[in-house]
Amino acid sequence: MSLFSLYTHQGPVRNIKEDTAITLGVFDGVHRGHRALLRQLEGGAPTAVTLTSHPSFVLGRRGSEDWLDEEQEHIRLLLSGVKYVAVMPFTAEVARMTACQLARLMHSELRMRTLLLGYDGRFGSKQDDDFDRLPQLAEELGIMLKHGQPYLLEGEPVSSSRIRRALGEGNVEEAATLLGRAYGVGGTVAHGRGIGHTLGFPTANIDLSLTRKTLPKEGVYVVRIGTPSAHLRHTGMANLGAAPTFGVERPLLEVHLLDFSGDLYGKEVTVEFLHRLRDTRQFENPEALQAQLANDLEQTRQWS
Repeated sequence: MSLFSLYTHQGPVRNIKEDTAITLGVFDGVHRGHRALLRQLEGGAPTAVTLTSHPSFVLGRRGSEDWLDEEQEHIRLLLSGVKYVAVMPFTAEVARMTACQLARLMHSELRMRTLLLGYDGRFGSKQDDDFDRLPQLAEELGIMLKHGQPYLLEGEPVSSSRIRRALGEGNVEEAATLLGRAYGVGGTVAHGRGIGHTLGFPTANIDLSLTRKTLPKEGVYVVRIGTPSAHLRHTGMANLGAAPTFGVERPLLEVHLLDFSGDLYGKEVTVEFLHRLRDTRQFENPEALQAQLANDLEQTRQWS
């Protein structure tokens, strides 16, 4: 049984019947740097081998496993740049495999004829590190070994950690520049507390309990909300975080849509973060909050 789950634009497939050019990585977020690397694949059907888990999380070097994309979104984004996506479960057993063992596996199961390494990419067990033997193995197996070029923005390589840093600062515009698209999170519209309605700003309350994605810094944002069918794409303002004025401490995502009337309850939506307006803060009373929301709304209209 193959270690890899294979996908094409048409859906899952059982095997690959042609020679491939492969690059291997986590590809978290499939950002502009990743897509630039995928464009360098040649010498076979372009193929991305990706992992189901962050190695740093499985190996205990990272406390949480927040991603920059959802699982199906991840595969879809990769397929926008390659013919095949091979998903490999990153388990403790796989973590013990050396670089040469992994290369032999990709050669035999995925018909790898070209291996493209990222400009700073290494893989395989560090305890039994044979990464430097890859050129010798490539010659033995008849594999072409190549090194990709870094993709720089403002003199610094684009990376998932750089995007996380931008999100942690609330700089969603920089995150969008690095990703090549607006950063969004998805969830189901759920019934909320009704406070927004009483203030004259009814909100769609997004249940984020099932998302695996990193959330931007708490605050008030200009957002765009959409449904998977694209029947709805609407600008709004969102509060991400607690609601201290009303004694709510757990994080919420509440979106007020501009000039919208309709029922979204129970629908799956994606909320894209376009611009950060301000911090979430506690107001003296609901009237002061209402006045601030009116100001936020005027700024949001400039994006509609």
